Amino acid sequence: MIADHPAPSPAALLARIPDETRRHRYLPALTRFFASYAAYLAFVAGAIVVPGWPFKILCVCAAGGAIGGLYVLGHDAGHSSLVPGRRLNRWLARFAFFPAYAPLAAWHRAHVLLHHNHLRVRGRDMAWVPWSLDDYRQATGWQRLWYRFLRTPIGLSFYWTAGNWVPYLLFPPNTAFGKRIRQLQLDRILVVAYAVCLFIALSVLGRVASAWEWAQPVGPAGVFFLGLVFPYLFWTYLIGLVDLVHHTHPKAICFADDSEWNYFDANVRSTIHHVLPFGLTWMTNNILEHTAHHVDPRVPLYHLPEAQTHLEAAYPEEIVVERLTPSYVLGILRTCRLYDYARRQWLDYDGTPTSPAMREAVTIPA
Repeated sequence: MIADHPAPSPAALLARIPDETRRHRYLPALTRFFASYAAYLAFVAGAIVVPGWPFKILCVCAAGGAIGGLYVLGHDAGHSSLVPGRRLNRWLARFAFFPAYAPLAAWHRAHVLLHHNHLRVRGRDMAWVPWSLDDYRQATGWQRLWYRFLRTPIGLSFYWTAGNWVPYLLFPPNTAFGKRIRQLQLDRILVVAYAVCLFIALSVLGRVASAWEWAQPVGPAGVFFLGLVFPYLFWTYLIGLVDLVHHTHPKAICFADDSEWNYFDANVRSTIHHVLPFGLTWMTNNILEHTAHHVDPRVPLYHLPEAQTHLEAAYPEEIVVERLTPSYVLGILRTCRLYDYARRQWLDYDGTPTSPAMREAVTIPA
């Protein structure tokens, strides 16, 4: 049983992060932005024209990785923390989200208003909040199968497309936007326009490349799948995986409702810092330094390592640090399936506890 003790206030947490890490700068932000976009466009172009399917597949995967890098940059800009100035941040976010087909207005509602403001709260947060055993038993057979499938190595991509992209980014409830509904509609149009322009540009490139002796261009169907669909699908696997591990852990807390929510428990104890093997964490634009981001989203990605270091020095027993490896991910998928919100304990599908209880059982409102 994990004993409760007074948690530091939000002000005390923010004071642990040096003010200089909140400084927004043009050079590192715009350098990353343009370099990432150039890499993405080069990779999708390569998938269209390079000879040999192994190299085309490699370009598709690299393009998917570049979409991930751009999405992290757009994520910072969506928080108005990438560069100085709110307006420039908004437009950088829009452009960075285009390859992920994510309308900015819908992303802002899902990520900022729901995920950050209701982190790990059942029925409010939209990122991998688990069912209870009662939820599982009351579900239909198909619903159970779908829930279990999403929590498999193959299901991670489907989690993002079916569980987030469609209901939260493409077709969120119009009633949730009020006067901002026109902005949502405009952002949808811009995403579609981007996809059409990319298809046309890659089709023209394929026609031009047909005159190059070394090239192996593809036709319209190849442009559609290799340039627009498959890089996106590879990216959805990456974001499904990263979203899973950011807040899912045997020590992570999920909250039955907003009345139970606690800033320290959600943002510090239940937000995991992951380290990639071989020092490759930099390839994620520092998004795996996730505790610091949730404690203070004003810290831009190029200052997150410093902010994370200060937080871990202040709360070494509270912040969980893990190496992100395939075996670690498989362990999370085996352990973190259902959740006992009364005892704050992870369960298997038959109700068997898979982690220690974090408190004595309490009554949870239905």
